[in-house]
Order: sequence, then C-alpha cells, then structure tokens
Amino acid sequence: MTAVIGAETACDTRRITDLLTEFRNNLPADRVSLADLVDALRHRAFGGFMLAMALPTLLPLPIGMAIVFDLPLVLLSVQLMIGRQSVWLPRGLLRGSVKRDQAARMLDRLIPRMRRLEDVLRPRMLWLTSPLGERLIGALCVALCVVLMTPIPLLGWFPAIALCVISLGLAERDGMMLMAGFGLSVATVFVSAAILAGVVQAGEALFPALGL
Repeated sequence: MTAVIGAETACDTRRITDLLTEFRNNLPADRVSLADLVDALRHRAFGGFMLAMALPTLLPLPIGMAIVFDLPLVLLSVQLMIGRQSVWLPRGLLRGSVKRDQAARMLDRLIPRMRRLEDVLRPRMLWLTSPLGERLIGALCVALCVVLMTPIPLLGWFPAIALCVISLGLAERDGMMLMAGFGLSVATVFVSAAILAGVVQAGEALFPALGL
C-alpha cells in the first residue's frame, strides 16, 4: 500500500483544523493508524502529510512510538527536497497505530492550539512555495529530522516545533509562516549545538571521575 497524492490535486479549501476535527469525530473504534491520519489530510499534499507526521512529535509518546512518525517525516522531507510531485509511504509505516483514546487525547490537545495559529494564516509570499522554494524547504526539513531523531532528552522539541510551523506554511501556502519556520530552524541549530556541547562536556568530565 502506498499513499500517493499529487500537489496539483490539493483542492480542499477547508482549514487543517476542520479536517482534523472531522477526523477526531470519526475515529476508528479500536486503533487509529497512520494511514487513517494521512487519509484525513490527503487533499493538502505535502504540507498536510508532513503536518500529520509532525504534530504528534510535539506530544509525549509511548516509548518506541516516536519512530512511527519520525521515519515518515524523513521520507517526506527527502521527497520534497528532490522535487517529487506525489507522496509515497511504504505499507509498513502506514500500519503504525495507537489506541483510539490516545489518538483522541492527542487531537483534543492539538486542535485548539492550531485554531489560534490559523487565525493568522493565509496565502502570501507564494514564491517560497515555488518548486525551487519547496526543494530548499525539503533540504531544511531533512536537517531538522536528523536533529529530531537524535537520542538526547529534550532535543527533539525544537525541530518538532520548527517542522510543524513549516508544514503549516506549506499546507496553507503561507510564505510568512515558512519564514518563521526558517527562523525557528536556525534557532534550533544553535540550541541543539549548545545542548550537544553540554553533553560532550559532561561526558568529558564524567569519564576522568570514573577513571576511564
């Protein structure tokens, strides 16, 4: 099974929160799969797909669950970077799922926050969503995904926020939001470097103390 949607078919004019609210009100009875979430945002092309993967990374997830969203984000970012016009995800990733009540709690937390953001979203600075602009954004998202997957506590928050902002900008064709995402990405690089430097220094101080 693959999820394929061309950017040219992104014709649904409803807001992201409208789509997510409809999805929340019609969750499957038992478990909610990644395929279900992707299907709910299928008409928003790359932006919608990436947002579907990025939003859960902002919330505490069960141990081992983050990889269900991190790997699709990497794949989507690479496809955006190389200029692919349709989204592809392998069947194994689309099968990833959480319990219905977990999905409901995630959506109940996210939808009100997103509604506040949508008040300022609108199509503008469209040159940033041109084919070249999207390739550059894809390259930036790949770098953010690398930081997101770094196994250091708290480090994943910063790229997750940047990826959500960028995904919203892509989904709503809002260049201003994309610029904000770029700014957050630069801040992420500096914060991540500072955290990593702190970890390295802590390790260097710890090893001598242990006689290593």
